[in-house]
Amino acid sequence: MFQEKLKELRPYVSGIRFVKDLPVVDLILKEGWHMFESDTIVYRVSSSNENYYIVYPKNPEDSIDNILGHVKNVIGTNIEKENKLKLLKVKIEELKRLFNTNNLDKLNRLKFEFEEDEITLDVEPNNLENKKNKTYQGVELPPKISNGKLKEEV
Repeated sequence: MFQEKLKELRPYVSGIRFVKDLPVVDLILKEGWHMFESDTIVYRVSSSNENYYIVYPKNPEDSIDNILGHVKNVIGTNIEKENKLKLLKVKIEELKRLFNTNNLDKLNRLKFEFEEDEITLDVEPNNLENKKNKTYQGVELPPKISNGKLKEEV
């Protein structure tokens, strides 16, 4: 079980040791990631590497499991932030395409909704013809003429 916890934390946890009976975890985070403390866990930054952290409990009686739990939380939080940034960049590109292919009147009706734990991008149709347009990943595609080129809206 302990080995499985360590495997999950690789390659960020570089070592576990005891300094005068105090459990210490050596942690290396990616460039741009952030480290934070909790009520029970603190850290120090290495003087030779700003991405190298020495993580230990405030209370010397605290267990290594609490430190590893905190480290797992730090890693998970940073991975989630990284993934959110990637997703944001994708959604920005989708919005750019949407803004380039729709008129202002239609874009003024643009709204974002959460539906059953799913986020959808919805542009209210102003007539039945708009409902026939195809969508790609929740983004309405512009109508095309038979030769595959975009049809200009009047």
